[in-house]
Amino acid sequence: MTIAEHEGIVVKSEIGEVTVQIEAQSACSSCEAHGKCGFAESKAKEIAIRTKEWQEYKAGDRVSVGINKSLGLKAAAIAYILPGALMIAVFIVLNHYVGDLWSAIATLAFIAAYWGILALCRNRLQGQFTFKLSKTD
Repeated sequence: MTIAEHEGIVVKSEIGEVTVQIEAQSACSSCEAHGKCGFAESKAKEIAIRTKEWQEYKAGDRVSVGINKSLGLKAAAIAYILPGALMIAVFIVLNHYVGDLWSAIATLAFIAAYWGILALCRNRLQGQFTFKLSKTD
Protein backbone atom coordinates (compact mmCIF):
# COMPACT_ATOMS: atom_id res chain seq x y z
CA MET A 1 0.00 0.00 0.00
CA THR A 2 1.61 3.24 -1.15
CA ILE A 3 0.95 6.29 1.00
CA ALA A 4 1.02 9.90 -0.20
CA GLU A 5 2.22 12.03 2.72
CA HIS A 6 2.31 15.76 3.32
CA GLU A 7 3.83 17.73 6.18
CA GLY A 8 1.58 20.22 7.92
CA ILE A 9 0.87 22.30 10.99
CA VAL A 10 -2.14 21.83 13.25
CA VAL A 11 -4.35 24.92 13.06
CA LYS A 12 -6.92 23.77 15.62
CA SER A 13 -8.09 20.69 17.45
CA GLU A 14 -11.79 20.24 18.23
CA ILE A 15 -13.88 17.35 19.47
CA GLY A 16 -13.28 14.48 17.04
CA GLU A 17 -11.47 16.60 14.45
CA VAL A 18 -8.05 18.12 13.80
CA THR A 19 -7.59 20.89 11.21
CA VAL A 20 -4.19 20.85 9.52
CA GLN A 21 -2.66 23.41 7.16
CA ILE A 22 -0.67 21.65 4.44
CA GLU A 23 1.82 23.30 2.12
CA ALA A 24 2.69 21.89 -1.31
CA GLN A 25 6.20 20.46 -1.33
CA SER A 26 8.83 20.22 -4.03
CA ALA A 27 8.36 16.43 -3.93
CA CYS A 28 4.82 16.92 -5.24
CA SER A 29 6.11 17.46 -8.78
CA SER A 30 7.58 13.95 -8.89
CA CYS A 31 4.51 12.23 -7.43
CA GLU A 32 2.46 10.11 -9.85
CA ALA A 33 -0.78 11.67 -8.54
CA HIS A 34 0.53 15.25 -9.00
CA GLY A 35 -1.96 16.22 -11.71
CA LYS A 36 -4.93 14.84 -9.78
CA CYS A 37 -4.07 15.91 -6.24
CA GLY A 38 -5.68 19.05 -4.87
CA PHE A 39 -2.68 19.75 -2.62
CA ALA A 40 -0.36 20.36 -5.57
CA GLU A 41 -2.55 23.16 -6.96
CA SER A 42 -1.78 25.85 -4.39
CA LYS A 43 0.74 26.83 -1.76
CA ALA A 44 -1.35 26.07 1.35
CA LYS A 45 -4.60 24.23 2.07
CA GLU A 46 -6.46 23.33 5.21
CA ILE A 47 -7.88 19.88 5.72
CA ALA A 48 -10.13 18.66 8.52
CA ILE A 49 -9.24 15.17 9.69
CA ARG A 50 -11.58 13.14 11.84
CA THR A 51 -9.72 11.30 14.58
CA LYS A 52 -10.46 9.80 17.98
CA GLU A 53 -7.03 11.00 19.18
CA TRP A 54 -7.88 14.69 18.63
CA GLN A 55 -6.79 15.57 22.18
CA GLU A 56 -3.18 14.61 21.40
CA TYR A 57 -2.84 17.49 18.92
CA LYS A 58 -2.52 21.19 19.74
CA ALA A 59 -2.34 24.25 17.48
CA GLY A 60 1.21 24.64 16.15
CA ASP A 61 2.13 20.92 16.28
CA ARG A 62 4.01 19.70 13.20
CA VAL A 63 2.31 16.62 11.76
CA SER A 64 2.41 14.26 8.82
CA VAL A 65 -0.84 13.58 6.96
CA GLY A 66 -1.00 10.48 4.78
CA ILE A 67 -3.57 8.83 2.55
CA ASN A 68 -3.45 5.73 0.41
CA LYS A 69 -2.65 6.91 -3.15
CA SER A 70 -5.44 4.79 -4.63
CA LEU A 71 -7.92 6.62 -2.38
CA GLY A 72 -6.52 9.93 -3.61
CA LEU A 73 -7.10 8.86 -7.19
CA LYS A 74 -10.61 7.68 -6.28
CA ALA A 75 -11.35 11.10 -4.79
CA ALA A 76 -10.08 12.81 -7.95
CA ALA A 77 -12.30 10.56 -10.06
CA ILE A 78 -15.39 11.37 -7.99
CA ALA A 79 -14.66 15.11 -7.88
CA TYR A 80 -13.31 15.79 -11.37
CA ILE A 81 -13.25 12.92 -13.88
CA LEU A 82 -16.76 11.47 -13.41
CA PRO A 83 -18.64 14.79 -13.42
CA GLY A 84 -16.59 16.00 -16.40
CA ALA A 85 -17.35 12.89 -18.44
CA LEU A 86 -21.03 12.94 -17.46
CA MET A 87 -21.29 16.64 -18.27
CA ILE A 88 -19.96 16.07 -21.78
CA ALA A 89 -22.25 13.07 -22.30
CA VAL A 90 -25.34 14.95 -21.08
CA PHE A 91 -24.56 17.89 -23.36
CA ILE A 92 -23.97 15.74 -26.45
CA VAL A 93 -27.13 13.66 -25.95
CA LEU A 94 -29.37 16.63 -25.18
CA ASN A 95 -27.87 18.75 -27.94
CA HIS A 96 -29.09 16.18 -30.44
CA TYR A 97 -32.69 16.68 -29.24
CA VAL A 98 -33.10 20.25 -27.94
CA GLY A 99 -30.28 22.44 -29.27
CA ASP A 100 -27.34 24.31 -27.78
CA LEU A 101 -29.01 26.68 -25.32
CA TRP A 102 -31.22 24.13 -23.59
CA SER A 103 -28.44 21.55 -23.62
CA ALA A 104 -26.12 23.99 -21.85
CA ILE A 105 -28.78 24.90 -19.28
CA ALA A 106 -29.62 21.24 -18.64
CA THR A 107 -25.93 20.37 -18.33
CA LEU A 108 -25.42 23.09 -15.71
CA ALA A 109 -28.50 21.85 -13.85
CA PHE A 110 -27.14 18.30 -14.02
CA ILE A 111 -23.78 19.36 -12.55
CA ALA A 112 -25.54 21.30 -9.78
CA ALA A 113 -27.57 18.16 -8.99
CA TYR A 114 -24.40 16.03 -9.03
CA TRP A 115 -22.66 18.30 -6.52
CA GLY A 116 -25.85 18.40 -4.43
CA ILE A 117 -25.92 14.61 -4.28
CA LEU A 118 -22.24 14.58 -3.30
CA ALA A 119 -23.01 17.06 -0.52
CA LEU A 120 -25.83 14.81 0.75
CA CYS A 121 -23.50 11.79 0.69
CA ARG A 122 -20.66 13.69 2.36
CA ASN A 123 -20.64 11.73 5.63
CA ARG A 124 -20.74 8.40 3.82
CA LEU A 125 -17.91 9.44 1.50
CA GLN A 126 -15.80 10.81 4.35
CA GLY A 127 -15.98 7.40 6.00
CA GLN A 128 -14.33 5.85 2.93
CA PHE A 129 -11.44 8.33 2.82
CA THR A 130 -9.38 7.94 5.95
CA PHE A 131 -6.23 9.94 6.64
CA LYS A 132 -3.27 8.81 8.73
CA LEU A 133 -2.21 11.57 11.12
CA SER A 134 1.01 11.47 13.14
CA LYS A 135 3.27 13.95 14.92
CA THR A 136 6.64 14.67 13.30
CA ASP A 137 8.43 16.24 16.28
